[in-house]
Amino acid sequence: MKQLSSPSRSNLIGDLAASHALLNCLIKEFALPMSLVKYEWPEDMRGIPIGVFFNGEIVKGTPLYIKMPNLQEFFILVDRQDCLGSHYYLSDIYGKQNQDIWQYLDFGQFVIALVESCSDATGQKNNELIEQIFESRALKEKIYNYASKEKQNCLENYRRSEQALWFGHPTHPAPKARLWSLVTDQLQYSPEFGCCSALHQFEVNKSDLWIKANGLDDNQVLSGVTDQSNTKTEKAIIALHPVQAKLFISDARTQHLLKLGVIKDLGCKGHPFYPTASIRTWFSPQHDYFIKGSLHVRITNCVRKNAWYELESTILIDAIFKELMSNQMDTLGGFEPVEEPAVLCWCPSDAQAEDRNWFKEQTGIILRRNFCKKEGEQSCLLAGTVFGRSTNLTPNILGFLEEASTKNLQEQDLLNWFRQYQTLLLRPVLYLFYNHGIVMEPHLQNTVLVHQQGQPKKILLRDFEGVKLTSDIGMNLIANKQIHPRVQQSMEYSRHNGWQRVCYCLFVNNISEAILALTWKRPTLATKMWDIVQDELKTIRTELRKPTPELDDLLSGGPIHCKTNFKVRLAAEADRKAGYVELKSPWEKSYV
Repeated sequence: MKQLSSPSRSNLIGDLAASHALLNCLIKEFALPMSLVKYEWPEDMRGIPIGVFFNGEIVKGTPLYIKMPNLQEFFILVDRQDCLGSHYYLSDIYGKQNQDIWQYLDFGQFVIALVESCSDATGQKNNELIEQIFESRALKEKIYNYASKEKQNCLENYRRSEQALWFGHPTHPAPKARLWSLVTDQLQYSPEFGCCSALHQFEVNKSDLWIKANGLDDNQVLSGVTDQSNTKTEKAIIALHPVQAKLFISDARTQHLLKLGVIKDLGCKGHPFYPTASIRTWFSPQHDYFIKGSLHVRITNCVRKNAWYELESTILIDAIFKELMSNQMDTLGGFEPVEEPAVLCWCPSDAQAEDRNWFKEQTGIILRRNFCKKEGEQSCLLAGTVFGRSTNLTPNILGFLEEASTKNLQEQDLLNWFRQYQTLLLRPVLYLFYNHGIVMEPHLQNTVLVHQQGQPKKILLRDFEGVKLTSDIGMNLIANKQIHPRVQQSMEYSRHNGWQRVCYCLFVNNISEAILALTWKRPTLATKMWDIVQDELKTIRTELRKPTPELDDLLSGGPIHCKTNFKVRLAAEADRKAGYVELKSPWEKSYV
């Protein structure tokens, strides 16, 4: 990349990181499934210079040409042809419409052309989306300015990996967009800036707490939130995200209770925690638990609150996994859950019926086991950062592997590493789905890599509030339990919807990003890695003792499902309303 002054470079990196995420959305959700993309040069080249440019320098690559239904056209060079739309982008972006000549599109021009053409294709428009895209891009520039000066090793340990997911979700239109209106300086709560903070504490009546736990008593749960040693017997201290506390205090219902002395505002105090990549989950190497609190703020794709029914479902899923780990471990494919053994929330005893869920969702907390205490913080890494980009937009993992190796990395080294990783990931997710009807969400931010001197040792899968149960098998696991209908509804997925989620998370969100990172400047290696995945899927299929129609279809060249993160934002719908498109599988021509 051409040497630039610091302000110019940060502006360029911000533009590139945001543009590449948007291109990923365009290609995966529109161009590929609608057959709008060609890996060839446009017939009319007027306006595209002889020798395509990036940052003033001529580059070479594979042409990628898109023609949208409204006749808007886009052109860029990429490093490979890929059926899942997983590329490195090598050149400037060019665009044209109707009979115009091609012209270089700056970031603003590209965003407008992209959103207009995609809105035209869907018939849906979200006026806030463009604002969110620009907010996301501006934060990326700030992150670059900070990170490029700090020059930290983002894969040094677990905490750093959680706080160094510099550019966020690679296939979302506005990753990092944070719409918290009460925050004047979001940098103090954004993990990318290395921040650390005490949580905001409130003293409440212990009798008004709702606590559910597996294997912990109420006092142990409360101690998992914060030190209760100086609290009166009838009182308890709960902790909220500082931003959530501001939102909570600003509401008239809370202000009334503060005046009455029903709750007491203790301010930010106690043990310091680091916000993780999800922003609402806090980590301390010394604390026994992660603290996952409610945050009624839209972060990237959804409002990050702990819904009351998700609190209940979390503890049910934790209990299911405990029982399976005790009695049927051989059916789990090496699955190792990150336990979430307790949830709690607070609601005043005399609250109106219509307000009870509001109080619960404002104060809801999930305790998650601090796996670093067992595995070692140096050995645990967030997979999203492992396969994410450095501040120079190069893959983090290659430097990590080179540092861990005693020799220069060869292609076989990369293939061996990937073989271990994909095995550790695929087996538990597919075993759980087919043997028990449990639908995990194994995307990169829910996946923790435990390594030994750089080599994959195990995969930890987390986030029980997002785990679903299939109607045909999984719901049998809770058939004899007394469960609120809304809780049951939130946990149930049709088998088809469950497979769509598993398929997207495994192959589009996780494995394809791992392959892209590992094959930087070695694009031909990707085919060999997909062959490894295919072989692993065949092995798993022979081991499973139940019908595997979805896996059979996939191995016979059936499609891979891709979540429509962009389309759901165009429609201004909640993330749970996102649908799926079908992409061709890497094995479409490799029939079994």
